[in-house]
Amino acid sequence: MPNNLDLSKRSSYASMETERLLMRAFEESDLDDLARLYADPVVMRYYPKTYSRDETQVMLARILNGYKTVGFHLLATISKDDGRFIGRCGIVLQEIEGEKIPEIGYMLHKDYWGRGLATEAARKLRDFGFANLEFDRMVSLIRPINQPSQAVALRNGMRVIRDVIYSEIEHHLFCITRQEWSAREPAVPQ
Repeated sequence: MPNNLDLSKRSSYASMETERLLMRAFEESDLDDLARLYADPVVMRYYPKTYSRDETQVMLARILNGYKTVGFHLLATISKDDGRFIGRCGIVLQEIEGEKIPEIGYMLHKDYWGRGLATEAARKLRDFGFANLEFDRMVSLIRPINQPSQAVALRNGMRVIRDVIYSEIEHHLFCITRQEWSAREPAVPQ
């Protein structure tokens, strides 16, 4: 991963669009929407637990700090159709087996599942990460029981490279390299 990212590339991360989504930097005012998402037991079924508003506030502070320290983190995800907050997607540096690796993550409100929106967001993040942030590889950590997220990772050109223990839970480590991405997609600046 590059040590010194160009500030213009970092700022362009804070707002990006797909055909149906707006992904923008989180703000303090997004706390209630994010807390509702993290409190939903159906949405959180592949996570160890749901989170309280106070726990979500700590997570939101971590997200905002990520923008300042590395220039990217999770993004508030808005439906262009109705203007509603529908989840969070983004690139997060995860420490996996002692190495910091950029992870593409996605979580959408259950009312928006099954429409291809997570795949749309994941592909945009993948392309941005390779074209603008110059990553050598990107990963997604997904629990073996989470078939829907595994399908998104596969549609994003990723493959399982091994199983890892992350946060004391077994995960499949999906990965795509810059070379694999370049062979799949034309390298067009985002």
